Amino acid sequence: MQTTPAPQPATPNAEGGRSGRKRRILGTLAMVFGVLPLLAAGGLVFAAVKNHRIQTGNDAFIPAAWHNLRTDEIFPDLLREPSTGGQQAPGWVRQGIAKDSDCKKALMPRLASVAVENGCTTVLRATYVDAGGEAAATVALCVLGSNDQALAIERSGLAVVADHPGPMVVPVAVPKTAAAGWRTSLGYGGGTMSPTLFGPYLAAITVGPTDPDRRYGNLPGEWKSTGQLESRVYQSLSTDLLFAFSHSFDKAVDGR
Repeated sequence: MQTTPAPQPATPNAEGGRSGRKRRILGTLAMVFGVLPLLAAGGLVFAAVKNHRIQTGNDAFIPAAWHNLRTDEIFPDLLREPSTGGQQAPGWVRQGIAKDSDCKKALMPRLASVAVENGCTTVLRATYVDAGGEAAATVALCVLGSNDQALAIERSGLAVVADHPGPMVVPVAVPKTAAAGWRTSLGYGGGTMSPTLFGPYLAAITVGPTDPDRRYGNLPGEWKSTGQLESRVYQSLSTDLLFAFSHSFDKAVDGR
């Protein structure tokens, strides 16, 4: 009687085994090389976001802000105090912007000497008039050696909180505007203020009437006290406008 041999276990084909392993290896490599570009792209995106955050909060920008910001960002078309509720003041309208100037030429002597001692390198100035065109102001941004030096001047007797600091900036007249007759002899009010917490800047101002033919603060006889009050009005205006400029400049720097 012929018996049928029992089936033998299948022996793996050597070629088939190698092909399977090769396919698995290639599949793994394909997956790895497919994922790596995605990881790399994700890394680039993260780096870009990180760098953007560094740039927007980069303290290195602040000392160079006076040079990197546009002049109309430093001296906007309209300056007025931030609204504190209720009706906001009309503000001051820019008439013109002067070219960069030497500290000794752009500042009144008593501020110029102190500013130069504290590293002043240049001064930017712009002239504004109030909404009625009756008062003019030249606002200056002084670039000093450091913020500490700016604060040192602010804490000195030249600070705007002094009783009567007086004009600090050489006025800049702007032809064919309401400030065409604006000059040093009309400067009755002024002061200084540090406009940022970290920058090497000092804001300074001179304020006075636009009418060159009108004598202020020097009335005769019984009107003498009235004349003094008249001149003090410009000191009050200088304080308000200096604060408005400092707030505006700080906002422009912080926004970059």
